[in-house]
Amino acid sequence: MTTEEAVTTAFKRLFRVRLQLGMHDPPTHVQYNYLQNTTVVRSPEHMALARAAAQKSITLYRNEADTLPLSADDIKKIAIIGPSAVNGLVLLGNNMVTPDEPVPSILDAVQDALGVNPNNYTARCSTVEEDVDYCSGPCPAVPSASLENCCWNCGMNPNCMHYTWLNYTCALVSSDSGRHTVKGAKSARCLDHYQHKVLWAGGCSDPACSKTDGFAEAVTIANASDVILLVLGLDQKLESEGHDRETIELPGHQEDLFSTLRTAYPHTPIVVLLIHGGTLALGKIA
Repeated sequence: MTTEEAVTTAFKRLFRVRLQLGMHDPPTHVQYNYLQNTTVVRSPEHMALARAAAQKSITLYRNEADTLPLSADDIKKIAIIGPSAVNGLVLLGNNMVTPDEPVPSILDAVQDALGVNPNNYTARCSTVEEDVDYCSGPCPAVPSASLENCCWNCGMNPNCMHYTWLNYTCALVSSDSGRHTVKGAKSARCLDHYQHKVLWAGGCSDPACSKTDGFAEAVTIANASDVILLVLGLDQKLESEGHDRETIELPGHQEDLFSTLRTAYPHTPIVVLLIHGGTLALGKIA
């Protein structure tokens, strides 16, 4: 348990910075609100400081059998599990300005580190069916800017045979058995798949993880992997201004996802990467 002295110290540090930033002053009296010069905003010096702060905020909780750091030379196949692994925006704070450039996701970073270049992969998909949705229930899904990007995402997932693009969301579907009509939806079949060294599955459709439908796909993806990278934690819908949590436990079935993978692969190293701002109780993961 923490002590009152530790809480007081943390409180003083927090509010000292808040006062220095003028957060308790009228907005018109705060000089930082008038910064528009791009030589200051997003300057190389500030970007480097932001990167250093982010790096120093990463905490290693435990490292059994010296699993970390991972060596690219020793990894023939890695399974990345978790919906947040493919969403770069989840890595940003709730006061951020929408970035001018795409934010690399954890999946992007791992592929880059392993020398895997999926950008050289050109997805091939069948003729698009208009107003058709293959997803009849909860399906793994990722944000997708275009129909072509949705086809690419399906090709990157070996379990995705069909995809549906609707409202800038790409549903990755294993069969066409749930085919039904939805106005505005666009669907097609993946004709080939990227040859993976890095595999991804959501496990849950989002960080709230209210259902376990995606667990089977996650277990399949992890088969024959040298290591499993399990991305858990929170996002802005669970923890941000106006979104207070009633518990510090991992959301929904996230802990169950870990247990399922550990049971299926008791000898495969599982690296759990937590994305969160507030406190989390890790339960069985700890």
